[in-house]
Amino acid sequence: MTSHRYRFRPGGGAAGASRACRAGRLASTLAITAAALMLAACSSSSGTGSPASTSPSHVTGTAPSPSSGGSASGADLTALSTAVNQGAALPSFSTYAADYGGVVPNTSNLRGKKIMIIPGVSALAACTEIAQATAAIATALGMVPTIFSNGGTTAEHNTAIEDAIHEGYSAIAMGCAVDPSTSAPALAQAMAAGIKVSVYGATPQEAAAAKVTYNNVDPYALDAKLAVDQAVVQHNGQPFHAIAITSYATGPATAIMEASLKSELAATCPACTLSEVNVEVPNWQTDIASTVTSQLLQHPDVTVLFPDYAGMLTYMLAGIQAAHRSATIKTYLAFGGGAPFIKLQTSAPGSSIIQSDIGGYPPWTGYLMFLQAARALEGLAPIPYDQAIGPDRIATPGNAADVYTTGGWGTDWVNGFRNLLGLPPLAGTALTAAATLNGAMTGTL
Repeated sequence: MTSHRYRFRPGGGAAGASRACRAGRLASTLAITAAALMLAACSSSSGTGSPASTSPSHVTGTAPSPSSGGSASGADLTALSTAVNQGAALPSFSTYAADYGGVVPNTSNLRGKKIMIIPGVSALAACTEIAQATAAIATALGMVPTIFSNGGTTAEHNTAIEDAIHEGYSAIAMGCAVDPSTSAPALAQAMAAGIKVSVYGATPQEAAAAKVTYNNVDPYALDAKLAVDQAVVQHNGQPFHAIAITSYATGPATAIMEASLKSELAATCPACTLSEVNVEVPNWQTDIASTVTSQLLQHPDVTVLFPDYAGMLTYMLAGIQAAHRSATIKTYLAFGGGAPFIKLQTSAPGSSIIQSDIGGYPPWTGYLMFLQAARALEGLAPIPYDQAIGPDRIATPGNAADVYTTGGWGTDWVNGFRNLLGLPPLAGTALTAAATLNGAMTGTL
């Protein structure tokens, strides 16, 4: 049985209880939703990155206008299209299994041990879903999980870590919208007490600062690369003008994605142009729509937007419509996925505008975070940083309805992880329930 702990604030119920979800089910409060997206919504909440310019700048040199008819400098559109189609297809666990370190022996040793699961921000649905999946696979192995519900402050994270130290926990699994280095002293005390620690979403720098080696991450650079490839293919290799909507204060993942956008555009469409407008998370709800409208009116030749995060999409659509550009704008990237945002692609105007919504699958992420914890508990080497990655799937107007109604990641990954952990396979309704967190990851159109 999974236990849950809550921290309360004066005058207001459980910490985080009133905040909005990210990938989850409270689409009406998408502004805070966005915070999790970064982090994976999941990435980390701190890092470097400079404010972006609001004036157009070319990726390389002086670019001709798209109407001048240039080509994408010999880009192999067939190869780019193949890569995008693979990114939009149903992921297979077999593609990743070889990177996950092999079977963990003697997992029966884990029975009865306690694991503290610390979501970065409990009000963010993706963070809670990751925690629930981690707890589910831990329970299947006979461990005793606790999910420490919190409002996302370092003080709360440290309290959870201190509880683990003083209450005989064997492991801590911490991740989603959190930089573990902010809790480095508390984590050091936990590790000194013999507690094994795994985290999700830390950059190499953050993980090193926290002295945590058991980490799993999202392929941010690949996501941005595929978004560019999709745009180039859909424009038949012809140059276009684009604007990226960024949020640099969210942390390193934004800088990674922006660098990848620029690099891939330079490689596949050197005549394309890219400018940036930076809107930080607290201002998404109030500023994204007006910023998008203003930019599109000032730059009528822009036909492509690259919103960094899916939490931006609702406001971005409003800005496009206010500029009367719904028929001429296509958008790509939107990292984070999430049911409310994928649903936007299943009907107009989103179905004609939003070409990609790229995100991972919280249950898979939770299982992978637990696998790292299990390896730590059994004294095995961590899965290397560049291999501890789950698939991010491209939701498109063509597959959005299926992704939304089924969860979009299939079921083979459940038994793939169970095999690595020495558990028997599931079948039928039990398998479906495990893969969708008892239906929580699916929606109805």
